Amino acid sequence: MPIDDLKEELTCSICLNLYTDPISLQCGHNFCRSCIKSVLDAQDKSGGYFCPDCRAKYPERPTLEKDRKLSNIVKHFLLTNLGQDEVKISCTYCEFHCPAAKTCLQCEASLCAKHLRNHNNLVDHVLIEPPNSMENMICAAHKKALNYFCVDHNICVCVSCFAFGEHRGHLIEEITIASEKKEENLRLLMDTLTFKRVETEKNVLKLKEHVQKVQAEADVLGKRITGQFEDLKVELEILEMQVVSEISRQADQISEKFFGVIHQLEAREVELSQKISQIQDMVNKKDVFSILQSQELHKDHTSDGNLNMERDEKIVLAMGDLNVGLIFETLHKGMAEIVTSLEPCIYRRSVLPIIMDVNTAHNKMKISTDLKTIADSDANHGRPELPSRFTIYNQVLSNNSFMSGHHYWEVETSIQGIWDIGVAYSSIERDGKCSGIGDNNRSWCLRRYTTKYMAAHNSKAQSLLFEQCSQVIGIYLNYEAGLLTFYELCDPARHLFRCLHIFNVNFQEPLHAAFYVDDGAWIKVLL
Repeated sequence: MPIDDLKEELTCSICLNLYTDPISLQCGHNFCRSCIKSVLDAQDKSGGYFCPDCRAKYPERPTLEKDRKLSNIVKHFLLTNLGQDEVKISCTYCEFHCPAAKTCLQCEASLCAKHLRNHNNLVDHVLIEPPNSMENMICAAHKKALNYFCVDHNICVCVSCFAFGEHRGHLIEEITIASEKKEENLRLLMDTLTFKRVETEKNVLKLKEHVQKVQAEADVLGKRITGQFEDLKVELEILEMQVVSEISRQADQISEKFFGVIHQLEAREVELSQKISQIQDMVNKKDVFSILQSQELHKDHTSDGNLNMERDEKIVLAMGDLNVGLIFETLHKGMAEIVTSLEPCIYRRSVLPIIMDVNTAHNKMKISTDLKTIADSDANHGRPELPSRFTIYNQVLSNNSFMSGHHYWEVETSIQGIWDIGVAYSSIERDGKCSGIGDNNRSWCLRRYTTKYMAAHNSKAQSLLFEQCSQVIGIYLNYEAGLLTFYELCDPARHLFRCLHIFNVNFQEPLHAAFYVDDGAWIKVLL
């Protein structure tokens, strides 16, 4: 196997270095003991344990058992391949270029394993891992070994540097002690980074799962909506045929009646034409006796004709016209039936009337007689003391509450003063500093302060960076989904909304609409 491939096999996937005191999990993956210990410590808080590589789950914290065989392979690799590939320092005393195992700072020499044993039997010097170059161990100014570390300047120095050089009087430590401290700090940092990486991996996994969930829901909802529109098209086509059929039926019925009258009138027209011709012939002959003896001259055709004409006009009027009312009644009834049949499938926002509960209103809050408008007031309205009444802030809750479903209401607000619009549990405190809407964990609100909006909950206010551009605010509540959304109605004529903020909450109690006014502010419920 190539050295690079073997090195990769002997690398811990957590610290990305060669295994140090390697251990094996039941799933077969290996890690440094300190690395996997940090990961398992981080997982203690989540209540479950899993392998960082394959994510195999363990009901209990895995026992860390040393993999002796793998440990020996790593040691052998370090003494052979890694020494040839990475270690640049050779033993000072070997005729051949044997890799150095340690470097002595006092002797300023690097020693292989053989010479190191002899060295340790004779003296007790400070030993370090062989550096990449001996030049890195020598002070450039004094040409002496860098046996010490200046804590003030965070640099390695020689004995002359702190004895009479520029580091004189500084905090100095032996290089091995300073290295151990730094190494400990690095391990702590590595543990922190490992924990953060594990948490990041969990968050990435959650986000991916959420994206997949959203995509699946979108596919299902898309197919559902497409099916509903197909059904709607079929229903509309059927209704269209019914309305057109009704129009044709009425037209045919009226035409049939008119055809009978037209036939009678046409026969009368022929009869009249014949009489006219007879009279015309008689007049043209200028036969005095024929004209005088004609029976037609003794009849009063004027009155008879007038009666016939009046009768014909009444008949025509009685025939009537298309019954447009019946046609549109058929259309509207059919449309209503279609909408009713689709209601279980189509979401329709629930608009409930919001009225104020006077028994919760602060005494310096003015409330209209219809219980829909509140305003800041300097006068004390002398309402009776009740456990449900707010005593510190100019606040009021709605009379109705929401425990499920979709709900939407709109309010008109003042452009001056301070106001809060939101929702609160019935159990919100009525007295004390934390009784304000948004100042506890039992209420959520949109707050107008100066000219900008803020979202407040549990005494934490987040600036939304939006300036008020409309006096109409829409509030949408989806209780089951835990969504509370605030909209600014920018164009009431076209119902154009600007989403200001969305709270995502797991609601546990009935919710009331909640309002606060101060500094001359007012709020009016529109829906």
